[in-house]
Amino acid sequence: MSVKGTTALIRLAGNPTCEVLGAMVMQEGSEKRFYERVVGAPYDREFGERQSSKRRGAQFEQNAFAGDARLLREAIASQWGLDPDGITVRNLLDAFPGGKDEARVARLRITRSILRDAVAGRPAPQLIIQPQLLLPTYPGPRPYFFIAPDFMFLSPDTGRYVPGDMKSFIVRENEVSAADLSRARLQLGAQVLALQHEYHAIDTSISIEPNGMLIFSKPNGLRPHAPRLEDLGGAIEAVRIGIAAFLRHRTRIDTLRSGAEPFTVVADLTPNFRDSCLSTCVMAQWCRERVAGRVADMGDSARDALGDLSIAHVVDLMNGTTQPATEHERVIAQQLREIADQHGVGRAA
Repeated sequence: MSVKGTTALIRLAGNPTCEVLGAMVMQEGSEKRFYERVVGAPYDREFGERQSSKRRGAQFEQNAFAGDARLLREAIASQWGLDPDGITVRNLLDAFPGGKDEARVARLRITRSILRDAVAGRPAPQLIIQPQLLLPTYPGPRPYFFIAPDFMFLSPDTGRYVPGDMKSFIVRENEVSAADLSRARLQLGAQVLALQHEYHAIDTSISIEPNGMLIFSKPNGLRPHAPRLEDLGGAIEAVRIGIAAFLRHRTRIDTLRSGAEPFTVVADLTPNFRDSCLSTCVMAQWCRERVAGRVADMGDSARDALGDLSIAHVVDLMNGTTQPATEHERVIAQQLREIADQHGVGRAA
């Protein structure tokens, strides 16, 4: 698995100050390969999406796209009160399947042609399966991100396409956990930004609403629920922050590496270890070793409350064996002593 495209932007949106993540995004190859080149040893832990989840996701899409996307048309039609038989479909995977750059570029070319036709009032499919979009970050290494919605639908309300993502999370009553929903909304946020870029390439006066569709799986038969139309204002802003972080990290990494590959300068970069890294990033344990003995190693809540201090210094503040150097440390010392007194922990006189 490589941390590119939408995946990269979501990671950066969630951890924008991590320079190590910026180097991983710049480096060619998979995340595991990045780890191995930095650490000098094979990656020996489980990582990435489980094969069972991949198979379920592939089957969910296959079901939805079968028969000229019959099930997907029915789900979307229910959102707008349309006749599913009247929805026209273009499946770009039919002509250009796969995830290689050549196929992506071909789908991008067709997607752009469809958008131009729709804007000009010429015939265009209402439903596009597997369109391809692009978000530029040029000039520099990794000058663009490929963004691939599962589908886009031409809204009868606005006359503009709305991106959509299909998730094989099996949910009841069309409700999903907050963590899964947050990640899915960030994916849609990246898609909206990429779609806005493509529309602006046609006419800079065109604006699209910050909305996207999420379709989850029903408990039985991997059939799609009705789409959830999500307001993505916050997710879009988070992705913008991720893009700005990438540009900032890229500038610093380029200065350090002097033409060498990004992984060669990782030891000079500043990681930002967070609890979530343990389940999302191959570099989590390596970065955690960088903060060993510091408050960050105790978790996000401790670091947010105490700042970037060593654990030994925090203990000394609590015990009164060292004097606070700043107002922030004075407040920390006072609060820690109050907690210590409540729990009968002694301290120096």
